[in-house]
Formats: sequence, structure tokens, C-alpha cells
Amino acid sequence: MNLKSLEYFIEVAKDLNMTTAAQRLYISQQALSSQIQKLEQYYGVTLFERHPKLHLTYAGQRLLEGAETVLRDSIDLSNSLSEISKNRSGRLRLGIPTYRAAESLPLILPEYTKKWPNVMITLEEASTTEMLEMLLEGTLDACVASPSPSEVQGLSDRLEFSFLLEDRTYVICSDEVLRRYFGSRSEAVRKRSLQGIDLQEFRDVPFLLHKPPMKLRQVEDECFNHAGFRPNVFLEAANTELMLALYPCHVGCFFCRKARLRSIGKMFGDFSAFPLNYDEGPHRQNVFFARRKTARPTAHVLDFERLMQKAWKEIALY
Repeated sequence: MNLKSLEYFIEVAKDLNMTTAAQRLYISQQALSSQIQKLEQYYGVTLFERHPKLHLTYAGQRLLEGAETVLRDSIDLSNSLSEISKNRSGRLRLGIPTYRAAESLPLILPEYTKKWPNVMITLEEASTTEMLEMLLEGTLDACVASPSPSEVQGLSDRLEFSFLLEDRTYVICSDEVLRRYFGSRSEAVRKRSLQGIDLQEFRDVPFLLHKPPMKLRQVEDECFNHAGFRPNVFLEAANTELMLALYPCHVGCFFCRKARLRSIGKMFGDFSAFPLNYDEGPHRQNVFFARRKTARPTAHVLDFERLMQKAWKEIALY
């Protein structure tokens, strides 16, 4: 029995499908089945029932509990010993939404990989609550998330939270859309909206909205409810990338977070970003870098935290 066999077993147990597990592991289904059979022979138990469909036996459930602990402890030990070894190897398991990774990692990785060339970084995307739970369980080393004030306060004895950014919500609008719907008033509306948008003034302007139940769609709906009107919806999209692709078409306005403004500016140069200035609500959320509190955090995680803080200072300045 070896750790690789346990890793393969955990992958199969995730969705109870040999084919998809083999694809994730980049091995043949036959090789994966062989590894599972070796585990069953080693422990003298049946781990999976194959009929009517694949499912864990009681022995498989017990092994899954133990295997996750063994692998987690192995990674922690490897990370700890990496500071002693000369090859500076290890693993960094980071929870982070895709768009935040796209904004921050290009600013971090060139310097980080020079110092830690043998650290393997794995990314996990989940809700804030799920990522915090994974941190506490030890299946993540760190995460970039937006916990509520109560979560920060309630977990401060076990997790270290480093503030990165107040990620406010903005409405993105092109000058062409402003001219089309405001005519001679467009420049005055633009200057006024740069200090804080009055959505009532934009009630006739088409909007590109995120599909429910996305978190940003909840923000959008609350903003329109606060403004007291039903928006003119041009289309609904499952991600902001489609809205960015349609920006040059000038089909309407869309909502985005402050963290994206830097990359939008690099893509389009001149654009208008109008902040939502309500005193309270989900349109304002604080972004933190979080990690477990330990007596001696591993050096490669601390270095990553330092570079993450540096990157988000640059993002915040835009």
C-alpha cells in the first residue's frame, strides 16, 4: 500500500465513477482498477460494490475517512520538511474564485515561482463558507474569500485573516451607450455617475445581468429593488467574461466588482465605472487572505501571503 493508491481511491470515491476518476488522474481505467484491487487485497476487504452501480461498502467508507486524514497529514509534513530540504518543494492548496485568481496570480507567480520552483499549486473554487470549512479541516492551506464579519470574528481564534480589498460593485458603461440614451446630457451624466450612480437615471438603459442564483445577480436584483424599478434586461449571462466580450458592441451596461477594473482598463483603455454608493448591502464585500493559525506557518505559504497582499494593493489602486 502506498499514498498514491490512497489518492486514487479518494478520487474514485468523489463521484463513484471509474471513467471520470481515471480522466482526472491521467491514467487508464484499467490501471486505476488495478490500484483499487491492490488496496482491497492489502486490507483484505471489499471497498466498492460494483452492482447495480458503483458505491462504497462500509469498509470503503471507513477507509475514506482514514485516507483523507493520512493524505492531509502527509502534505502537511511534506510542506514542513520543504523548509529543511534544498529543493524547496511542497504543495500549496489555495481556495480562490476564478476571476480573483485571474486578477492576482499573474502579479504573484513570476516572483513566487523563482523562489519556490518546486511547489505545486492546486486551486479550488467553492463558496466562502465551504472554503473556510476546508481550511479548518486542513484540505486547504489558504484561501482568498469574502467572509462575513461574524465569520471573521467567530473563526479568528483558529484562522488568520489578512485584509486585501473592499471589493465594491460598479456599473460599467461605454461612452457610446451614454450618448445613445442621454444625448447631449451624456457627459454630465457620466461625471455625476463617477461619484456614485443613480440607477433611476438609467432605467431606460439596457443591462446585461448575471443569471440567477449567482451571487452578483443577487446584488443586481437588490440594487434595482432599492432603486424601485424593473431593469431593461438585454441578456442574462452565466459569467462576466461574455459581458466583457460584448462591451465593444455597446449593447448595454453591466455590473462588476472593483477587483476586475484593472484588467478591464487594460482591455479597453477608456471606460466608465460608476460605483454603487448605498451605505449597506452585498454590493460591498471585504476580501481576505485566510490561513490556519499554527505555531509555525510554512515559509512557502507565508511568502505567498506576502505576495498576495502586495498584488491586491496594486489592484486596489486602480
